[in-house]
Amino acid sequence: MTTSEQNPTLIEELTYCAVHPDRETGLQCNKCGRYMCVDCAVRTPVGYRCRECVRGIEDKFFNARPSDGMIVFAVCSVLGIVAGFLIRLVPFLLFAILLAAPAGGAISEAALRLTGRRRGRQTAIIAAAGTAVGCLAPLLVTLLLRGRLVPDISLLLFAAIATAAVFGRFKMRI
Repeated sequence: MTTSEQNPTLIEELTYCAVHPDRETGLQCNKCGRYMCVDCAVRTPVGYRCRECVRGIEDKFFNARPSDGMIVFAVCSVLGIVAGFLIRLVPFLLFAILLAAPAGGAISEAALRLTGRRRGRQTAIIAAAGTAVGCLAPLLVTLLLRGRLVPDISLLLFAAIATAAVFGRFKMRI
């Protein structure tokens, strides 16, 4: 005679992940009570929550309008073009590297101010892409004028650092 036959109250009910019904689990979201596997669980300072509850909380911080992505891309690319052409006037690689992070900060601040500091889930990527396209525009102009691409290490480093600064600024909590 097994233990469950002796005492029927010891029978455990098997529970499965709400997203992956083939995975047995006992872990529950501490907000909604939904069962979730370890792949679906998100660790928060107050315990484990399901992705849907975490996404609902994050939505409060993302308030961008549909037009904000276009504004951010336009501002970042135009200011990136200006910065890219100005950095070609700097004769020293060290100055280009030192000026990249502040230039990225200024570009991102301008974009944030023009959008009223609204952010969306993809705004950081859009801003970084606009900055990279803008900063590398002088290479395209050189290609069109000379018929060949002349790599400029200071411009490439400037574009990489400025793009990283813009991305990081948009990812920061405002």
